[in-house]
Amino acid sequence: MQKLSSLTMAPAPTSGDPSSESAVGEAKLRILATSDLHMQLIAYDYVKDCLTGEESLARLATLIHAARADAAADGALCLLMDNGDTLQGNPLGSFLAGNGAMPHPMIAAMNALGYDALGLGNHDFDHGVAHLARCMAECDAPIVCSNMRSDALPQLKPYVVLERELCLTSGEKTTLRIGVVSALPRQTALWNRQHLDPSARIRHPIEALREAVETVKSQGADLVIALAHMGIARFDEGDEPQNLVTEVCALSGLDAVVAGHTHLRFPGPDHRAAAAVDTEAGLVAGVPVVMPGSGASDLGVIDLSLERRTPGTPWRVAESTVALRPLTDDVREDPVLATLANEAHLATRRALARPVARTEAPMHSYFALANPSSVTALMGAAKRYAIARLVEGTDLAKLPLLSAAATPATGGFDGPGNFISLPAGQLERRHIAGLIPYANQIWAVKATGARIAGWLERSALIFNVLRPDQPDQMLIDPQVPGFRYDALYGLTYVIDLTAASRFDAAGRPVPGAAGRVSQIMWQGEPVHPEQEFLVAVTDHRAGGGGSFRPFEEDDIVVRDEAPLDRTLIDYLSTPTAHRPSVAPPWRFAPAPGLSAILHTAPEALNHLPDIADMRPEPCGFTKDGFARLRLHL
Repeated sequence: MQKLSSLTMAPAPTSGDPSSESAVGEAKLRILATSDLHMQLIAYDYVKDCLTGEESLARLATLIHAARADAAADGALCLLMDNGDTLQGNPLGSFLAGNGAMPHPMIAAMNALGYDALGLGNHDFDHGVAHLARCMAECDAPIVCSNMRSDALPQLKPYVVLERELCLTSGEKTTLRIGVVSALPRQTALWNRQHLDPSARIRHPIEALREAVETVKSQGADLVIALAHMGIARFDEGDEPQNLVTEVCALSGLDAVVAGHTHLRFPGPDHRAAAAVDTEAGLVAGVPVVMPGSGASDLGVIDLSLERRTPGTPWRVAESTVALRPLTDDVREDPVLATLANEAHLATRRALARPVARTEAPMHSYFALANPSSVTALMGAAKRYAIARLVEGTDLAKLPLLSAAATPATGGFDGPGNFISLPAGQLERRHIAGLIPYANQIWAVKATGARIAGWLERSALIFNVLRPDQPDQMLIDPQVPGFRYDALYGLTYVIDLTAASRFDAAGRPVPGAAGRVSQIMWQGEPVHPEQEFLVAVTDHRAGGGGSFRPFEEDDIVVRDEAPLDRTLIDYLSTPTAHRPSVAPPWRFAPAPGLSAILHTAPEALNHLPDIADMRPEPCGFTKDGFARLRLHL
């Protein structure tokens, strides 16, 4: 199996140190980890309705079996953990959330694989606590979250101490007590506030984990593992960071950490080495950490060599190895796990094949980050339509109505297949699922012109600052996901790619920066800082999702409980749905002689006339399969 790591040796004991005595007990522990599975149980694309042969837990199970067999042959105790964001992510998960009587195949698969403990991620709440509670009731493994409490989730544990038989290298056997603690981002309280019950409380993760570690230690835990549904911060995230793995690893008493949330990999090149971060050995502040990608792309493996100096004294980690085992082309699905999905899989496909609407022209998102997209315009129009109906006849109807829309699929971390392409003519339910992958609702917020200007500036962080004297710079900052780029329909404005933003990556104002968004107009008139607007948004964005500033409760003036996908289907049935109702909101400031490179899908090469004014030039392909386009700005 491929390993992307190196061996980390514990410091040699110094003379006179009690720990310099030879060990009387030595043993090995292997921790296997998954995270951010996002319902990728089988390798199937429900939007395109086809097998993919790509990532799935059913394929990853083959690696799990092999890793366990290796551990057994080496005399190591082996544990399997998951770090959350399991129940949401594709139409199979959405279908199951609406069909509570059907056993959940992802939970059945995890039971079949014999997971030892599970953590929760923020997206596990996306289908509501009632659905989460049903899934928890079906799960054999304990589900842990140290920084959340909810009366609606009685099975949720703040920590757990597992007892497992440990075989020493001498052949003797003993009992090892492993404490498991877990935490998710505190922002979950905002991102999912409409799904949480009134009793739900989410504490700061570091404070909660510190207490949980102390508790499991007091209950006799020999080792402590943290399932931290958060990433390793790649920049200063400001006053409310959500990626706190470095801070988690600084806590006393932790022996290993499983990270996640950002869909990145660790160890490996996704992170930069720093004073506390060793990207080759998989150490953060000296603690072994693994982050196994997303969608069952990788199996995380932490191998610990344990020793204790005298009988009855605590075990300590003498050596550690951290590795990722990625799926390779020769890895096949475990047929048992694939079979567990059959009933729900076929029912989901039947539901997704239902015709729901028609379109007059094809749509795609291949150039959505370089030019206003018809896909994004459709999403914005549907939100405006929904809010206009809800506020009709009220004082809110007197406010100018805008809509914020982001394109959900623009390549990025998820590869060149992560784009939307809708045919002209009949749309099936699966096409809607591709447009709306999350269980969002449509809300409306009040926002001043000043706040909107800041909103647009923070959205424009996705574009790199381009220098006129450097050809073929990348248009998009690869660290910023495409879904963080909001277009505000109902306005028009200009983005200067050569100017620096008024905000840094954490959303803090940059002193002296003039900004890159200008000429913000509504109905041909400049927008004034104090002017008030009504803006249709998703509940996720209203709560600050995507690293935006959350809106205060008083500013959220409409909460539509209807799901966004249903609203889109309703809108597509209206006579005006196929006629653009507002002008394209944004354009780049002219920059003669300036060019930039956009990564897009290979299929985009068939649609170059759509951006003819940017004089696109194909420039080959990346090793990941993206088409490279040179755009003249």
